Amino acid sequence: MYLAGAGYAYNEVANNFFLSTTSLHDGKKGFTSNERLRLAQAKAREYYTSYHAADPDTRRLNERPLNPIRTCGNNLFVTMIDFRAATYVHVGHLVNTTEARTSLVVNLSCMKGHLVKDECVAKYRPPKVPKDPDLTKSPLYDKKNKYALTGVLNEETGAYGYTSRSITQPFVNKGMQHFHDAIQSEKGLTFKRCIERLEALLDKDCGLGEEAQFAAGQAILNFRQVYAADEHWGHAENVVMQTLSEQGWLSRAETSRLDATFMFEDPNKNPLKRNKSWVGPNLHQLDGWLQERRSRHGRVTGEELNYAKMDGLKYLPIAHVKLNEQSNGFEDCSGFGDSFTCANAVACINHARLISGQPRLSKEEVVVIVACLNAVYDDTTSIRHTLHEVARGCFAGAGYTIEDADEFYGGVCRNAAREYYGGKYLSMQS
Repeated sequence: MYLAGAGYAYNEVANNFFLSTTSLHDGKKGFTSNERLRLAQAKAREYYTSYHAADPDTRRLNERPLNPIRTCGNNLFVTMIDFRAATYVHVGHLVNTTEARTSLVVNLSCMKGHLVKDECVAKYRPPKVPKDPDLTKSPLYDKKNKYALTGVLNEETGAYGYTSRSITQPFVNKGMQHFHDAIQSEKGLTFKRCIERLEALLDKDCGLGEEAQFAAGQAILNFRQVYAADEHWGHAENVVMQTLSEQGWLSRAETSRLDATFMFEDPNKNPLKRNKSWVGPNLHQLDGWLQERRSRHGRVTGEELNYAKMDGLKYLPIAHVKLNEQSNGFEDCSGFGDSFTCANAVACINHARLISGQPRLSKEEVVVIVACLNAVYDDTTSIRHTLHEVARGCFAGAGYTIEDADEFYGGVCRNAAREYYGGKYLSMQS
């Protein structure tokens, strides 16, 4: 009996822990595979369908979870995996509309430079202007950049992207050459390949399904690197955002608030509440020291390990969780803080719209981009952003406020919890 109890307890902690979305015995690196999360998302889709198939009165009677202890995701979910799966499915359905597809198609045309107007360029006078605004003719269009592996399955870890850090795999820096070779491998995607896949998916449907959202997320992240190149429209933060700020399309005060969640976070803040990796930097430093010692015998050189592009690896977290601000629950955490990557990407899209004579992205259109980026980032990989971080980055990058993003996120949590637990209970009754 004691052995059975011990075995059950071990399995619950190692493979089904309420704050984790991974499992120790995942057939991969241990605590890295996305299999557990994908199975939870499949269940969440079933619950979503059951909930929306019921009449309003039946829904109201079955919305509360059977377990009343809810400490995850705005204290609306019983476990972290419930939160992740439910919000992923809810946001995906939220933008699966004809209007969302139309908005994305317009954005794609602007992103590629097919709608650029000479009169708009003359009016807004951006500091950098490419020789040919049609970016599909640029050498960078079909060249791999640092986002080439974003959303690409890593067979070793069982998650997306270049690498994942976990308690069983704490050291992830294999040097710049390894990173470069991985990006340039056959798996690495170019902006062109992302666009071609996305357009093929858009041709199949009048809405914006999960596959198209995922492909759009990959395309948007790779697009940002091409659009903001020095030979094109210039650095995203220093040039593109500056132009948008001058036109009243972006608030520097709001984008600065994104930085405050990570790079310049209050040192007096409880470390358990911070939006960044707690032990990652120390692990990174230790790993570098150990590898440099071994490099004397012909292994990776210190110069490769300390290359600037590898610096971000030190922030990869072991656990994707932090204590909430009220100290009464837990939130998803990427280790990177609110997403400046998403802010830059959305700013580039808005900049492309500005010089194409299109209006600024509406809040509804920002939500479409949030869903697309979340489709890629909502994984067990260590190189990711949480839904809340993505929302904050996208809204701030589009010229709206952090509070707008928080309001959106709060609404998603409330509605997703109703759908998930209501649908779960209804499924149990049928």
